[in-house]
Formats: sequence, structure tokens, C-alpha cells
Amino acid sequence: MIFIIISLVFIFLLFFIWLDLYLGQKSHFKHSQSLSFPLSSAQVKLFQSGHSLYDDMFRAIKDAKKEINLQFYIVKRDEVGEKLLDLLEDKAQEGIAVKLLVDRLGGYQFGPSTLKRLRNAGVDFAFSSRPGFPYLFYKLNRRNHRKIVVIDGNLAYTGGFNIGREYVGKDTNFNHWRDYHLKLYGKAAHHLQQVYQADWQESAGPVEVYEPELKEENQEVKIMATDGRDLESTFFQFLNSAREEVIIGSPYFIPSKTLLSGIRAALNKGVSIKILVPMKADHPLVKEGGIPYLFDLKKAGAEVRLFDQGFYHGKLIVVDDKLCDIGTANFDRRSLFLNKEVNAILYDRGFIQEVRGKYMEDFNASVELSEKWYRQLSWTTKRVKIPLARLMRRWL
Repeated sequence: MIFIIISLVFIFLLFFIWLDLYLGQKSHFKHSQSLSFPLSSAQVKLFQSGHSLYDDMFRAIKDAKKEINLQFYIVKRDEVGEKLLDLLEDKAQEGIAVKLLVDRLGGYQFGPSTLKRLRNAGVDFAFSSRPGFPYLFYKLNRRNHRKIVVIDGNLAYTGGFNIGREYVGKDTNFNHWRDYHLKLYGKAAHHLQQVYQADWQESAGPVEVYEPELKEENQEVKIMATDGRDLESTFFQFLNSAREEVIIGSPYFIPSKTLLSGIRAALNKGVSIKILVPMKADHPLVKEGGIPYLFDLKKAGAEVRLFDQGFYHGKLIVVDDKLCDIGTANFDRRSLFLNKEVNAILYDRGFIQEVRGKYMEDFNASVELSEKWYRQLSWTTKRVKIPLARLMRRWL
């Protein structure tokens, strides 16, 4: 009798979770709002190192004259995070308008004492994407993955770096951290400011932002902010437009059926496809979730390499010499269908060649995906983790 009761409770719980996820997704897709902007312009600089990015960004924050708006998925309470918080408090006490928005799960280290400290210093703080009812289980999975900093309305940063010591290579589990982050000066900063403004309004209420008049710059940029919709179709268009080469970098590679067919179609046209992913994993099952896709595409003609000089966290797509996409979106189903993301699409040929050159340095130094590499995987990985990841790939 007890076994029957426990079984019924378990079945009911599974049904409740399934219903929560199903109805949560329907509600999400009904109300999701992607933000599309016209082609803009900026002076663009690429960062691959956390050290150089933080030095540049913290200096720009220190030099701010009117307003500082920051948004991150993760801000750690370590020495790097504390340096940023101290800087923001100093600027707020100077009379500069300072706002910090952090994802509710990514900001789990922000307790009441930290929030009180920030607000006492004059920093406006809010959590984004707070889980709650209805659809609790679905909302726990739906994160605001965007990273945006806008300073004085004319200078912006966006890309893959969060705030923490691992991003400057101080985590011994990962050591060297490879990522891509952009500094954009010019009109494109206004569009990132509008993305920030929309997220702040959703989380904490209406807000006015400073948007000075700016002149045109020499590099064309299009900002794209997605909310679990439209990213898949954009990536598919990238693949469909390729004539010679597509290079993809992502820490997690779990494509949708549509994108998988787009890569195969490009290969069938004779397009060279290069895919770079990390050797190490920073989350359970994400590496195992990508292995079947990577081997399938390798058999179809793609070149696949595993970055083994640390951890590869870059989010990058380059199509021929026509466009380069850098931002917060991974090549996985969470970014495609769950998370809020923001990407910059760049069209400057010189910049594209610079990015491709840096990517190829990493690609050529990385380990080729091979049957030999697969054979050395453990029995647990092959027989347990990969099948389990296949079942859970929607949430990886």
C-alpha cells in the first residue's frame, strides 16, 4: 500500500512538473519580446582576455561623468566582484547615476547585507528574471543571460564575460579563460541602452536613460536582443547565406533540428564548416549533450576541434567575410528557446578578418575530435551521461 501511495505521489509530481513546463513555455512564447534594431554604427574593439577587458571597462566606469548602467548574468562576490562594487559605490557617492541589474539565479551571492550596502551608497540595484508562480519550474530555467554595460550613453560593452575571478584565469579548474567581448563607441550604444532600459523596466519599473546626440562611426553594427524567439531563424539565415565558410565557437553545442539541417545543407553546398568547443565542461552534461551532434557533423564533413588550453566560453559565428556575430548567445537550446540574449552583428571586413584570425589561432592549436578521443571516454560517460544528456537536451 505504501509503495502504491509513493508511486502515485511520484507520478503526480512528474505530471505537475510537465504541466508547469508546458504551460510556462506557452505563456513565454505568447508574451516574449525580441527587440530588433536598424543598422547602426560604432567604433568597435574586441577583447579576448578578462584582464584587458576589466582594465578597460573599470577605467571607463571610473571616468564616467553622467550615468553608469550595468547588467550581468553573474557577478561573483570575490575580489573581482568586490572591486567592481567598490567602484560603483564610489561613483554613486560622486553623484553619478548608477544602476546594476543581475539575474536572480546568477546573483545568488547577493544577500540582504550587500543590497543594503549598495543602496546606502546610492547604487540602484535590481534582480532580473526572478522565479515565481505561476510556472515556477519553467521560470527557474528561463534566465536573463545578457551582459551589457553602458556609460554616459555613448560607450557600451557586451559579450560573453561575466564578473568573477575565473574570467581572469584564477580558477584552477579552468585556468586560462577564452571569451569574446566587444567595446562599442557610437550610436550602437543607444540600442544596447534601450535593451537595458527594457530589462530594467520589466524588473524594477520605468527608468529614464541618458542618450546624447552621436555622430556616425565607421563600422556597421546591428544589435539583436532575443527572448527565446527569433534567434534560431537568425542563425539559420546566417547558415543559408554562406557561400564559402562558416566558423562557429560556443562553449555548449546543442543545436536545434532546424540549425542542424542548416549546417548539413551548407556542407552539401561545399561550404567549409569549422566548430570550436571546449575540452572541459563547466556544467553537468553540457559536454555530453553536444558529443553526438559534433560526431554527426564531423562525419558529414565539418571540422571540429576541442579547445584544451583552458576553458573556451566564446560565442561566435563568422560567415564568409560578410558578417560576424558576437554576443551572449550560445549555440544551444537554452539560448535559442529560453534565455534573454543580446548579440551584435558586425559587417566591417577588417574587423571580421581580425576575429577570424584570432579564432583560427585557437582552432589550429586545439585537439581534433576523433574516434581515438571518443574511445578514451569513460564507460559512465558513454553509457550513462550521453544518453541522459540526450533526454535532457531541451534544458541544456
